Amino acid sequence: MEERTLEILSSSIANSLLKGIDENGYASLVVCGGKSPLPLYEKLSNKNLDWSKVQILLGDDRVVAQDHEDSNEQLIKNHLLVNNASVANFRSLLHPTLSKEYIKLPFDLVLLGLGNDGHFASLFPDQLNHLSAFDINAAPDFIYSDQPLGTPSYKRISMNLSMLLNAKRCILLVPSDEKRNIVEQAHCSEQLPLHFLLTQDKTRVEFSDLDFK
Repeated sequence: MEERTLEILSSSIANSLLKGIDENGYASLVVCGGKSPLPLYEKLSNKNLDWSKVQILLGDDRVVAQDHEDSNEQLIKNHLLVNNASVANFRSLLHPTLSKEYIKLPFDLVLLGLGNDGHFASLFPDQLNHLSAFDINAAPDFIYSDQPLGTPSYKRISMNLSMLLNAKRCILLVPSDEKRNIVEQAHCSEQLPLHFLLTQDKTRVEFSDLDFK
């Protein structure tokens, strides 16, 4: 993403968190893994707000040790939970006591990445027949894969679409022309998981490449 987009987007996210803190005494941010968001996280981590009142969760993670090089959790700890944001409250999806009943909904903001196969979070084409993964009317829940998925290939845990969309704002990160082409294809193809995010009318999806210039 261009520097201007990073600045506008990080400021917009920070404003949503400030609004949540002002209205409720706390704010919640769901983030995504991968390399593309790292410059955004580093910029966001320097924003001036009361991060001690912000809860951060990953929308998905790979089922690996928390200090594994392919752990999204490790990525977030190294690039977002630093600087001013070092005092934010991070809740691990892999913690044995994590339960959907302890997650306060709606989230203030959900950030989603996008894979070349049209997956978002860890909702992959192989899971299109999963009853509650893509149903926006399903109960908010976690989806556990029983086989390795994606690249790198690991078993995964992911919020389902219903939980991800239980949010005041949802932003899809589209960092390149290649990813924009996938978005355009997904509008018309039910074979791409992204289709079910784009065609729902529960929560408006904002796009990093269109809405933050």
